Amino acid sequence: EAFDSCSSLTNVTIPSSLTTIGDGSFGWCSSLSNVTIPNGVISIGDGAFSGCSSLASVLIPSSVTSIKEYAFSLCTSLTAITVDSLNPSYTSVSGVLFDKAQTLLLQCPAGNNVSTYSITNTVTSIGAGAFGNCAILASITIPSSVTNLGEGAFVWCISLASATIPSSVTRIGDAAFLRCASLTNVTIPDSVTSLGDYAFSYCQSLTSITIGTNVTSIGTNTFAECTSLNSVTIPNSVTSIRDSAFSNCTNLARATIPDSVASIGDQAFAWCSSLTNVAFPGSVTNIGSYAFAASGLVNVTIPGSVTSIGDWAFSYNSRLAAITVDALNPLYSSASGVLFNKAQTTLILFPEGKAANAYLIPNSVTSLGDGAFNACTGLTSVTIPNSVASIGDYVFDYCTNLSAVNFQGDAPSLGSDVFDYDTNATVYYLPGTTGWGATFAGLPTALWVPYNYTTNNGAITITGYTGPGGAVTIPGTINGL
Repeated sequence: EAFDSCSSLTNVTIPSSLTTIGDGSFGWCSSLSNVTIPNGVISIGDGAFSGCSSLASVLIPSSVTSIKEYAFSLCTSLTAITVDSLNPSYTSVSGVLFDKAQTLLLQCPAGNNVSTYSITNTVTSIGAGAFGNCAILASITIPSSVTNLGEGAFVWCISLASATIPSSVTRIGDAAFLRCASLTNVTIPDSVTSLGDYAFSYCQSLTSITIGTNVTSIGTNTFAECTSLNSVTIPNSVTSIRDSAFSNCTNLARATIPDSVASIGDQAFAWCSSLTNVAFPGSVTNIGSYAFAASGLVNVTIPGSVTSIGDWAFSYNSRLAAITVDALNPLYSSASGVLFNKAQTTLILFPEGKAANAYLIPNSVTSLGDGAFNACTGLTSVTIPNSVASIGDYVFDYCTNLSAVNFQGDAPSLGSDVFDYDTNATVYYLPGTTGWGATFAGLPTALWVPYNYTTNNGAITITGYTGPGGAVTIPGTINGL
């Protein structure tokens, strides 16, 4: 990184005494238009000239025996890489850089203005960033000799609409097709066992994918931000869906999770706003934090196999009406659609779309988990029993219609931002309880004087009422009271 991001540097003369050009030596020197690599240089490091957007051509001398990944990637004006014919390790064909045997395609210059390209059938591996930022490339033919697609192999190929992955390929590297915005469909053959992180993320025209039957893990952000993707069937070879694998796939309406999957990572389906239903098989043991946050889920059933549900896993779901837990689950339970731990000492989540204006928290509850009532805009009042000793972070934030929070015991310990944006709410507390002041967690407080009642031949007399009129008698003729 000796000259990293020296944007005013236009020319470089490298002396013949130099043997190594280190990693990122001239990375992002955007004005560098000319460089002569002398015979004597042995090694060109990782990303040595990456992002040199004014560099038009490069001559590799015969002395170079090591060129690392991304050495000339993102050089958008680079039209040709030429290798001295006496070089023992590398060669070039029509400006494209290969190893000597042409089994590894290292770099197709990003500025070569090629819209279609057929890879020779001597190639077995497409290197990291090999076609990176080839903005004109619309179609690529990958021969059946290729077994590996390296990291970032086609990253930022924004015009690439067609890419057939042959059944010889066993590995698709990290970010292999990242931001290929024109790619509309992908078939991942059964030969592939590994899908890299970010492999197809931000492929915003991708409407369908077929995942081969030997893929065991869907990587972090593999299909994230594929906003046109409408359905996905995950094969029963997959055991884990990693963090953010399908996050922000806003058009995804159907996702089939097979009974081979044990783990669903953090944010795996977060912000999938069209996803209204998902069935968890009995194999799932872990549902990560924010796994289905801000999705379109209406109802959720947690099987008995689940032993870990991360924070905010189902939060920000305005349509979620109920969470039901299998009675045999050893760690979690539900009551009237509300999620608790098994002993119902911790209230984990009150579904945002649950139809309830008022809610009385069960007397078994001792703590309210982080975000337990987050964004429950339909909730107008909640009664908290004297058993509750602690309230977590953001428990009632964005409950914009909440008007009354009724505490039956002493003031509990509080997390941060418990009542954020609850501008209409008042905290009520009972006479004789402690820990209260003029405000509580930023809300005004008021004494809560409950009433008593007596009955006589069906008539109800209310006493202790603090409003106007004193004692109140309700005639027994009123039905349904």
